[in-house]
Amino acid sequence: MSGQIAVKPYARRFCEPLRTARGSWALRKGFLLRVEREGGYGYGEVAPLPEFGSETVSSAEAFLEALEASPDLAVPDDLPCCAFALSAARLPRPSLRSYSVSGLLSAGAEALGQSAQKLAAGYRSLKWKIGVAPIEEELRIAERLLKSLDGGVRVRFDANGSLSTAQLESWLAVLGQFPGQVDYLEQPLPCGEEAVMQRYLEASGVEIALDESLNGPDGQRWMAPGAWSGPLVIKAPLMGDVVKLAERLEPVARQVVLSSVFETGVGLENSLRIADSLAAVHRPIGFDTMHAFDDALSPLVSEPEICVEARRAYTPEQIWNLI
Repeated sequence: MSGQIAVKPYARRFCEPLRTARGSWALRKGFLLRVEREGGYGYGEVAPLPEFGSETVSSAEAFLEALEASPDLAVPDDLPCCAFALSAARLPRPSLRSYSVSGLLSAGAEALGQSAQKLAAGYRSLKWKIGVAPIEEELRIAERLLKSLDGGVRVRFDANGSLSTAQLESWLAVLGQFPGQVDYLEQPLPCGEEAVMQRYLEASGVEIALDESLNGPDGQRWMAPGAWSGPLVIKAPLMGDVVKLAERLEPVARQVVLSSVFETGVGLENSLRIADSLAAVHRPIGFDTMHAFDDALSPLVSEPEICVEARRAYTPEQIWNLI
């Protein structure tokens, strides 16, 4: 029998709307769960992103209302965010690790000034959202950005599936000139175009990562060993039960890049548990997102490293009590 479950909704307004190839995002909605278990409470977070193949906020809300009344209710397969939250809340806290963080740059020319600030702060990995401005403008900015970097700093370019094949070829022509500075190009083409992206990866020598392709009912196939040769961007809160997800990722752990869905500190810590259980995870994680909100629901600060000491100081009860 399961213990009692309590649910709290939240709505967090971005300090500045997040601009991506999908448009502008101003308000992040989700839910926190508190699950009664032996020795106290466990906490989970439901942070849907339906454009990435998860359930909607409204469908999650309907299930969570039923779950409060019937804690033993099974989570349907089409509610992966709910499954992630509930499974994470029921797990004990594992041994903790520290992680390097990839610094997030705003879309557009603002990235140039921000990159200098990030490098001065100690970041050695950067991520820039593309597919927002006209491609000619973005290619010019990309060249300036890459030419400005110190040795050892690498950049990830995230298209959110927005490019055409002609645009992809233009990007690869530029990025291929900077093999020491380019980490990878993330999801350049829409879901369903994985075979095309694989051919461009092999022909260009530029790493191409999958992100959106890994979510939804068909996403698991690309996480199988040997299915994809480039990085795998893992948004754990969208991918269901944490134990099953860790087991699925273990054979491909060296390809894994953990990435944020702009969750609170509860979802962030539960996501890091995936990496804690996978010793081979070594790439900088995409969690330079705490500064995106002007609230106290992300107790960590945006820094080049999320360290063990800061994680130990975190308590999910603090976040729960603020909502």
